[in-house]
Amino acid sequence: MRHTPRSFTCEVARREAERRGLAADWDAEAPEEVPEELRHAVFKLADRGWCVWATTCDEEMAMPADRDFHPLEEVLAAAWARQGWNGVRILH
Repeated sequence: MRHTPRSFTCEVARREAERRGLAADWDAEAPEEVPEELRHAVFKLADRGWCVWATTCDEEMAMPADRDFHPLEEVLAAAWARQGWNGVRILH
């Protein structure tokens, strides 16, 4: 199987969510207001609502443990950037 940014991000985020005991609707479509370049990293968590799988780490390469499910509305209000092929970094 050849991955897309969405399928790869979903696979990694799913494993990390399971490790953290979080439940998510992995098939939910992101809300319309989410920019296209962010949609691959937006997931709906049962106890947190819409979130972005992202990092605040300044390192060029962020590991799954360096990422978290950040509230979508906070990410949309902040400055953010794509990080590599599938990552999202929230800028300080």
